[in-house]
Parts: sequence; C-alpha cells; structure tokens
Amino acid sequence: MKYSYLLLLLLCFGCQNFETKKISSEDLVEEELKELNWQEVEVYPAFEACENLSETQAKKSCFEQQFALQLHESLQQRKVILSDSIQEKMLLYISINANGKPSLDSLETSALIEEKMPQIQSWLQESIQKMPKIYPARKRGIPVKTSFKLPLVIASE
Repeated sequence: MKYSYLLLLLLCFGCQNFETKKISSEDLVEEELKELNWQEVEVYPAFEACENLSETQAKKSCFEQQFALQLHESLQQRKVILSDSIQEKMLLYISINANGKPSLDSLETSALIEEKMPQIQSWLQESIQKMPKIYPARKRGIPVKTSFKLPLVIASE
C-alpha cells in the first residue's frame, strides 16, 4: 500500500511537467511574419504576355521589358522638339501596389533634362497610369506591393 501512494504522488508531480501551452492563431501568424523575408517576392509582377512563363527570372525579365516597352511607346507619342542633342540617363522609382496599380514614386534626373523637358515627370506619370493590366507580385500566394527602379535614357539628335 505504501508503494501505491508513492506511485500516485510521482504520477501527480509528473503531470505538472507535461503541461501544454496553448498558442493562439494570432501568435502563430505573428511568428510566421517575423520569419518571412519581405524584401523578396515569390512571384514578380506580370503583364498578361508574361503570365504564362514559369521560370521566375524569365518572368521578371519579361515584366521589365514589357514595362519599358509600354513606357517607350507612350512617350514616343509626345512630339518634343529640342534645339540641342542630348544623351541623358534618368532613374524612375516605381511601385506596384497589391491591386496591380503602378505609380511613379520618384525620379532622378539631370538638370539638362529638367531644363529641356520640364513636363517629363507629368508625362511619365500619365504613361505609367495608362499601363495595361498588371498582375501584382505575390508572397505566399498573397498579393503584395513591390518597388523597382527603371533606368531611362533620353536621347535626341
């Protein structure tokens, strides 16, 4: 009989060591979000022409080429007459929100471009707003905002 009480006491003390901690789903999500690398996306934004590509790098290249092509075609419609020839580079900082809507965040340009083409920023914003449908970048299947920079060369003879 002595041993049965001892065994019963050991079992009760042992039970306290095996308590489980209840974790809420919010805690799990928060822990998961901390581990995600938000600087990288799993699926890059895409135009319809690029959507069927399966390789990540090919899809990214296709998107960048299509974006530059659409921008070039839109700017080509502007009839700009310059008295001097120029060959200047500018950088466009562009965001695409989780709905696929592009926007011009900022612009790095030279004083020469600003002097010769003061409307360039408004032309670029208008061109970007007229882009065809863009499928947003995705992280874990969730549409996310993404940003990139695009070099643009302004050349005139």
